[in-house]
Amino acid sequence: MIGRLKGKLVSCESGIAVVDVGGVGFEVNVDAQTALDLGMPGDNVVLVIRTVVREDAITLFGFFDDTTRLVFDLLRNVTGIGPKMALAIMGGLPVHVMVQAVREKDIRLLATISGVGKKTAERLVMELGERFMSLPITAPAVSGQVAPTLVSDLRSALANLGYNPRDVDAAIRTLDPVQPDADLESMVMAALGWLSSR
Repeated sequence: MIGRLKGKLVSCESGIAVVDVGGVGFEVNVDAQTALDLGMPGDNVVLVIRTVVREDAITLFGFFDDTTRLVFDLLRNVTGIGPKMALAIMGGLPVHVMVQAVREKDIRLLATISGVGKKTAERLVMELGERFMSLPITAPAVSGQVAPTLVSDLRSALANLGYNPRDVDAAIRTLDPVQPDADLESMVMAALGWLSSR
């Protein structure tokens, strides 16, 4: 089985990264968040791989570290969730946000992920709640917090753009804490970036 790939990124389109390792191009399925961080064609990349073997195919799934791969493994063992769906869930929210949502039983936020309805979100919480508690995944450590007034202004701005309250709340939850002097425009652009990628 292939457990790790180190090579040059050839391309990354439609969730499939092609990595050149010694002249051989490996097709690796990656989630939307990983795809954004892979870099540009020609960049050196290292991916931790989960090889999934089925009767009709051998499929590679790539991640930046062992912990993220473990999240993928746990997700695909949930009733009714296969590898492709697990990858879609990981791409729907930053992994630390998704893990925290499961820990906090935040059905509402989980249900905002494309393809995940309320029933699937409830299954994620029921089957993974305890397992996710032991994962060494937390929000990125940064200094400062978003000023409450800025959050309120951000919520109003997104609502004025036509987004419903559920999507607005989900977008705000996905934003990492920033410096206190962050401006509204940058926060709106970051939120819109997430909303448009769903």
